[in-house]
Amino acid sequence: MLTAGLLVGAGLAIFIYFVLDMSNDDAAQFDELPGVSLPESAAVGALAPDFELNDLTDETFRLSDLRGKIVVINFWATWCEPCKVEMPFFEELYSSSQKQLEILAVNFDEPSQQVQQFVEEYRLSFPILLDPGGNVQNLYRVRGYPTTYILDEEGIVRYHHIGLITEGQLDQYLGELGANE
Repeated sequence: MLTAGLLVGAGLAIFIYFVLDMSNDDAAQFDELPGVSLPESAAVGALAPDFELNDLTDETFRLSDLRGKIVVINFWATWCEPCKVEMPFFEELYSSSQKQLEILAVNFDEPSQQVQQFVEEYRLSFPILLDPGGNVQNLYRVRGYPTTYILDEEGIVRYHHIGLITEGQLDQYLGELGANE
């Protein structure tokens, strides 16, 4: 048993050495996801990672094109019960605040027909973006649904909310950014 533990430990040490010792050229191979510019982080206080995705009508949305507006990015799935609870809040917000902010709902990588049925059922009018392969969700390190990022007018991540966001929380976050004035 001691020998097995030593072998596992040695293997782990070698793996960590090579991962931490990667040169920038070696690491660059991981930055080549289609439609995605990989930054250092999607952390609060950092510039939000830029991305380009298509909606259900094949219109292209690039995050950096939305500078000057507060942007809510919601990562969601049709099977996610808390996501279903949030959607009416987002629709009401979008209907009343289109000039001040933009909502981008990035789907989990489900078939477009399934997403379209959900959009029709919930009567959603804000952009529903498709993320084939989940590249943008990986970029934003989404680990559960729903996950919401709120960006200020300069594209800086101001809030990162994991799980169900209530109408009150959403109003508070947006109010702190001056979107409810």
